[in-house]
Amino acid sequence: MTDADRLYASLSEMFSRACAALEGSRFERRPGYVWAVCPRMPVPTFNGVWPEDDSCATELAGALEEIRALGLPYSVITRRGRTPACDAAAERVGLIVSEDLPGMAVAPDELRHVDVPGLQVVTVATGDELAQALAIATEGFSAPTDLFAPLYEARFAQLDGFQYYLGRVDGVDVTTAAGYTVGDSVGIFNVATPEAHRGRGYGAAITAEVVRRGFEAGAEWAWLQSSTIGHSVYRRIGFRDVETYVLWTAPEAVLEPPEGVV
Repeated sequence: MTDADRLYASLSEMFSRACAALEGSRFERRPGYVWAVCPRMPVPTFNGVWPEDDSCATELAGALEEIRALGLPYSVITRRGRTPACDAAAERVGLIVSEDLPGMAVAPDELRHVDVPGLQVVTVATGDELAQALAIATEGFSAPTDLFAPLYEARFAQLDGFQYYLGRVDGVDVTTAAGYTVGDSVGIFNVATPEAHRGRGYGAAITAEVVRRGFEAGAEWAWLQSSTIGHSVYRRIGFRDVETYVLWTAPEAVLEPPEGVV
């Protein structure tokens, strides 16, 4: 199995487990594609279709209509160069490419140490700590608290293999990230640093630390989907590109990429 296929399998499995922890969500593996809805996360990336091959191209419009009928924003996420017929079908129903999402991976011998004096990375377990991690994430992403809140509830945060982290300097929370160890891999999510604390290496340092702890827990490789602004940061700590995902959304759903990942 290629690194790209391993990453896709891990991402799909992670999302399946995440949906199981979010009330009202559905994750269905249909012939040729994944179909998912998450009413508690009304953003395109949590509600949509993931084509696995071009066999589902003729079904794409109907699958999206099911989601639209639920009143949810929707998306199609393709793997660049693998599903040209599905890309064309997404365009025919009025979707546009809103973002490229590099899929990146790193092995233990590729990970680079990041030393930021004074930064302490701690695990997040209690309700108050989860609330603080949520506050740092939403400030870093410039996003409404309600939008991210379901991901920081105990039911979600206590998923087997899932862990939130906070980075602190002199007792002040300055950055946050999450790691999700599934099988032999650890996925990295929600890396965010509020504007007042950027430019000091906190995002890189907490990412590297979350990866390292995932390796200590038994993972053999780590992966993430990068935003444009975070891509160079992840490259510097050893991550390499293995594939590019293409996010197709309705024009009105296009948002500015989050700025809080570094």
